Amino acid sequence: MKDLMILCDVIDNYGDIGFVYRLCRRISEVDPSLNLRIVVNNLKTFSSIAEGLDAEKNFQIYCGWKIFNWNDRELCTKEFSENPPEKILQCFQCVRPAWLEDIIFSPDFKNEIQIVNVEYLTAEEWADDFHLLKGATRSSNVKKINFMPGFTEKTGGLILDNDFMTSLNKKRDEHESLRILLFSYPKNFLFFVKALNIFSKTKKVELFVANGVGKKSFMELSHLLNENCAVYELPYLPQIKWDDFLCSVDFALIRGEDSFSRAVLTGKPFVWNIYEQDEQYHLVKLEAFLRRLKPSKELERFSFLYNRNLETELCGEAATALCGIENFPQTEEKLQEELENLLVKILEDLENQKEPFEKFAKQTLALGDMAEKLLKILY
Repeated sequence: MKDLMILCDVIDNYGDIGFVYRLCRRISEVDPSLNLRIVVNNLKTFSSIAEGLDAEKNFQIYCGWKIFNWNDRELCTKEFSENPPEKILQCFQCVRPAWLEDIIFSPDFKNEIQIVNVEYLTAEEWADDFHLLKGATRSSNVKKINFMPGFTEKTGGLILDNDFMTSLNKKRDEHESLRILLFSYPKNFLFFVKALNIFSKTKKVELFVANGVGKKSFMELSHLLNENCAVYELPYLPQIKWDDFLCSVDFALIRGEDSFSRAVLTGKPFVWNIYEQDEQYHLVKLEAFLRRLKPSKELERFSFLYNRNLETELCGEAATALCGIENFPQTEEKLQEELENLLVKILEDLENQKEPFEKFAKQTLALGDMAEKLLKILY
């Protein structure tokens, strides 16, 4: 039986494990005979998006896969010493657990192993050159290659799992209100409240606030919304239900590796809230994505302003992401004012905002399924 070991170090809440969970589901759809052994260091987070997974069990069978607690050294050492891995997916360049290093780089270990480093999703041009680039390890028996999800034919594309594609193509009833999803990192959301109050004078708003680190900072201001804005706090949703919900909204502020990739495929207008990096380097990643997407000038500027931290000075390459962004607000008050005005314009013109998102989604879907491409490399 073909065997595949998958490593996931959960760093950014649901993005890492969300991607891995989706990838495993899709791999099993493409090749049901493949034996998956998934090693995760945070089963609690995993269980919040995977119905029926037990966060207290260090080993369990789930969806036909073997799930191991990364932190149980004795359990994992026994399993992977007696049944050494043949192929390993090392997701997002996570550090391999010490017990695995001891096994595969032992002087007595003679098996050949193929490691595929599956990288974070980026629209940056270097992804084309990095995709399928071979890497080095400290053993000639352990081979390594890099795999880039992405938005071009020279990358691996995105995961197109059956459940998501069903949700994407589902016919939905029309609704009178504008449905907005807020899944963001913590912000000063006063501009957001003010913009919704202005927009909702002409059309009612249903705002769905996802669970996560950004929820509290918005809910503290939610009482300022007028009666035309209905607020719903979402519970933690299993991934399949989350996908279906994401496909049903009209506009979203979205974060996370996995949710970002799904938002792209929906073809609906959204703003990407990127995990903040040192020297504001995340703005470089944002600029690369917007350059491919080509949204309206209003949405482009709003995206930069929404992701800019005024408390952090721009340094080095991050400054290049703001090329062409003139008269950048220098105070929180000015930033809030411009974000409010831009968001009102975006929402009032949402129908015309759709075209670049629909076009980009169509182009990305045409690249094909990432999981199928990955399996062709492995087997």
